[in-house]
Amino acid sequence: MALQPNQGKQFQCPPADPIMTDPERVVRDFYHPQKVQVIHPIQIVNRHHCVPVYEHVYTCSETDEYCGTHPHPHQGMLRK
Repeated sequence: MALQPNQGKQFQCPPADPIMTDPERVVRDFYHPQKVQVIHPIQIVNRHHCVPVYEHVYTCSETDEYCGTHPHPHQGMLRK
């Protein structure tokens, strides 16, 4: 058996030139509290309403009526 070149040695590739890619942007956001006043104006409106409250008032009147077959002596006679 004939020996092949580099037999018994591990083959190594020659070093390659590096490849440069475009930079990748990494954004790190930092948040800091900032006080902002929020003003809530309140307007108070006083509304007045008239509400009917019934007050029952009774009045009386009195009359005399004649009910009968004979005319009342103080009433006039009916004419035919």
